[in-house]
Amino acid sequence: MNDQHEKSSWENDPVWDLLDKTETAEIDPLFVSNVMRKVRLASEAKRSWWKRPTLVGPLLAGSMASLVAALLITLSSDEPSAGSAGVDLLPLQEELDTPHLDTLLDEEMLSQAAEDPAAFSDEALVALLSQ
Repeated sequence: MNDQHEKSSWENDPVWDLLDKTETAEIDPLFVSNVMRKVRLASEAKRSWWKRPTLVGPLLAGSMASLVAALLITLSSDEPSAGSAGVDLLPLQEELDTPHLDTLLDEEMLSQAAEDPAAFSDEALVALLSQ
């Protein structure tokens, strides 16, 4: 009798009435795959970009290709071609009768000093004027 009384009091508990009134929760169909994806991402070790072979390989190959191309361009321009073996294609600097680079630089520095003398120290201004 004690067993029946305990069972009936348990079934008449107001918590069961409250649970009967609640709605069932709808679970997203992708819940399991979303949780597993987050678990995989959280457990993955974060590697630096330079340690990933998918990025380092193309980057290294591209830099090597550009280096080889630059070397080929500079080496091919240094060697004279067979058609113009005895002819100098570039005239000498003295033949052009243009001012030297040093003279142009001095003139530019003087014009900058004339526009803004505060940008130069006293020693730099004296050195520019003494040339």
